[in-house]
Amino acid sequence: DGSGGGDARAGGGGGHDMRHAMGGTGMHRPPPPMDPNQKMKMTQVLQDPSTGQLIFKRQEVQSTIFRPSWNQPTMSLEELGEKEVREAMDRDASQKQSEEGAKHKPRRYEYLVKDGMEDDAKLVDESAKLDREWDDWKDENPRGSGNKMGDVGDRNF
Repeated sequence: DGSGGGDARAGGGGGHDMRHAMGGTGMHRPPPPMDPNQKMKMTQVLQDPSTGQLIFKRQEVQSTIFRPSWNQPTMSLEELGEKEVREAMDRDASQKQSEEGAKHKPRRYEYLVKDGMEDDAKLVDESAKLDREWDDWKDENPRGSGNKMGDVGDRNF
């Protein structure tokens, strides 16, 4: 046709194509500014393997893409400090309770004397029994008779 105002679909290369009609100079217009607080949305198209039907899923991309690569804290420093203090108090209370319970159990006589419990006859008898059992075990298992170098040396221990 030669007028220079050819149709863009027909391949007419004049200067008046659809972009000029929209007010551009051949460059794309920038997208409208996004609100930084607004989450980016995306639609994901999947196909159901059993039925072949298309499934459209909208996802919030910002929450999965624009996040740091390290784990974020799940509690504040104040909460962590309170938790540590609470756990330390619990440990202290349980340690005191176990020490109180262990005071009235039989143990070596020297520890009874150290704790001032040598006047309790029942505890002294039970600790004497423990001491005898320990001495018997030491007599039956002299030093060096374990499985260290089992096949070497004299077997008459």
